Amino acid sequence: MKTSNIGRKLTILAITASALLACTTIALGETDAVRAIYLSAGNVPTNLPNIHTYAEPPKGFNPLVASDEELATYGFPTRPDKQADPDHYRLWERAMMAAKNRWHGDLSPMSHSGHQKMPVGSTQVQLVDQAQPQTTKSATDINAAGVVLNNATKKWSNKTSFDDIWTLISVPVAELPFDNITGCTEPWYFNLSYVGIDGHLAAGQSVFFYAGEQAGVEEAVYCQTGKAYYYSFVGWSDIYIMGFALNPGDLFYTEVHAFGGCNNGSAFVEDLTTLTYGSYTIDNDCAVPQVGNSANWIVDRICCDGPNPDGVWPLANTAAIFFDGGAVENGSGALFYPGSQASTTQVLTMTDDAGDQSIELVNQGSTGYEGEHGLLFQTTGCAWSGGCTP
Repeated sequence: MKTSNIGRKLTILAITASALLACTTIALGETDAVRAIYLSAGNVPTNLPNIHTYAEPPKGFNPLVASDEELATYGFPTRPDKQADPDHYRLWERAMMAAKNRWHGDLSPMSHSGHQKMPVGSTQVQLVDQAQPQTTKSATDINAAGVVLNNATKKWSNKTSFDDIWTLISVPVAELPFDNITGCTEPWYFNLSYVGIDGHLAAGQSVFFYAGEQAGVEEAVYCQTGKAYYYSFVGWSDIYIMGFALNPGDLFYTEVHAFGGCNNGSAFVEDLTTLTYGSYTIDNDCAVPQVGNSANWIVDRICCDGPNPDGVWPLANTAAIFFDGGAVENGSGALFYPGSQASTTQVLTMTDDAGDQSIELVNQGSTGYEGEHGLLFQTTGCAWSGGCTP
């Protein structure tokens, strides 16, 4: 991050302070000044009341040479430190070079299942492995597969909370189970691939994964025709918004920032294949204050307002999905990876509604670039063949 003089810092803070939410606390300092710009500049209305975007960058704007303040003003992700984090810098540089076509279409609330909701009376699940306290924990749930990193933060901290997460995602071919002999017992099959902050396992009628702030790829297959639809999306708690269309085989980049407490988060989404991008903030109305105590790389089939007994929707068959270049940073600049083997890391396997067979697996490595940064998701069991129906 480039150094600014003290006068410039104070000017930035004075300009942005009046636009911040009442519950915002911004400390003096360059990082906090840039955070303040992200919060105040994401004020351009979209066609939806809870979603805002950023001002259009001027003609000829080049994010590779822009200042940190300019990047924040137009909603581009923060420039990584090239020396301290060369992996993220190379990924960021590639994404910024490809950000050519800013998308201006209307956003759409999820039209087929409404929202991703937590069932009434649900409680957060604390996984405890007394037999192997120093190993990565494994868990099963009915709607998600992936890797969840956890820290001990109880409330937002500008030092220890996770505040920036990113990854590349391969957009898969989505289809019905290969031998869908039971026919269309449900109208839609879904698959979400995303990164997020503050997701956690929760216990209702069954154990399920509840996403916090998130952004990624949605695939939906309409059972009557077998036609698949692909979109970028951003979401927060029970708000779930679709953006620009994608194509199977595209390479997708997503980066999510969290600002803590009642503040808005921001999400940058980009199709590296079509060079299309967008940047958004979501107003959570302080319903679910950000803590920054978990970071998530997830494949999800949407819970909990669907037609199945526990409210989940059927999983689209995607065969394989690749995440690469994944990492998360906390407020102190410390980096953590989906290949983490820490005792606080959870590796999730998605099961069918009955919980008696796996339907989505994640392969997690541990060493080397791909082991640290990459994940492979695999559809299996009745989601691959048979459709998990009686």
